[in-house]
Amino acid sequence: MRKNFRTVKTGIIFGILLFSLFAFLVPSASAGFIPVKPLILVTYPRPEKNIIPLGGALDIPLDTTFTLTGPIAKIVQSASLLSGAVVQIELKVVQTPDWCDASITNPLVQLAVDHTEPFQSILTVTVTENAPAFTQGVVRISATSKVQPGIVFNIGEETVEFDISFIIGYWAVVSYGPTKGNFMEIGPLDTADFEIDVENLGNGPTYVAIEVVDIPEDDWSVNIKSSVILSSAVYGGEGASEKVLLRIKPPYGFGFHNERRTFKIKFTPNYLGQAQLIGQEETLQFVVQNVGLSPGVGFEIPLIVAVVVIIFLIYYFYRKIKK
Repeated sequence: MRKNFRTVKTGIIFGILLFSLFAFLVPSASAGFIPVKPLILVTYPRPEKNIIPLGGALDIPLDTTFTLTGPIAKIVQSASLLSGAVVQIELKVVQTPDWCDASITNPLVQLAVDHTEPFQSILTVTVTENAPAFTQGVVRISATSKVQPGIVFNIGEETVEFDISFIIGYWAVVSYGPTKGNFMEIGPLDTADFEIDVENLGNGPTYVAIEVVDIPEDDWSVNIKSSVILSSAVYGGEGASEKVLLRIKPPYGFGFHNERRTFKIKFTPNYLGQAQLIGQEETLQFVVQNVGLSPGVGFEIPLIVAVVVIIFLIYYFYRKIKK
């Protein structure tokens, strides 16, 4: 009696499973009452490189897998009842920082119930110039399984979210420009003052080294500060710009002058605190024309004597003509 009961019980269970398998493989309008939920997992390798603003895209490979959960999941998997079934999981980007764009290539995951290899997709990320250097960017994605219905059981819809992180690299962009041109004409005793606007347009605090190159060898005086420290434009712009004074003075020499000289100022930006992270160097040229008479030391006495002699001669010839 017990043997017959066990045989009937086993047959009923086996029949229910077979019928459910048939209903799973042949779509039906009705859904099963025994849920088999998928536990979805999306993994990715840590990016080896930082992403540079406006410097191209960062591709992050995504591996999607799942396992079945629920009271009947072990029976289904151990008996390989759904070995031919394919579960679909849709990946979507649901949240990004304001300075980030992201998209997924191959977003519709298709995995067999008895899968052994993960399904591969690609998350592509780009960032704008407002992404702060060396901060962590996070893109949130969702993974949603599509319902696979059956008469007795079904694989239900499940949604999970994952955070994909990456690091922003340093983007060194500094603008330089004289406020009132780069040419000036002065006298031998004057000074040429050039005001230079230096502004950090990049995404991190920047140290700018300033160097005078190719100084003329005839005793021209050139003065400018050796460096400036600028905040980043991504933090609201305060402290991101500074005016630098370039002061050029011609040599003091007796006689009439008419010399033109060109002065080169080199600017080299790097990330503050990490001198190895160097940006693009830039060199500005300034031209000074020195025109005029320089009296020189001791010139006043000969000039006075010459004036006295001329006056005396004029008076002498005037008296002579009158006689």
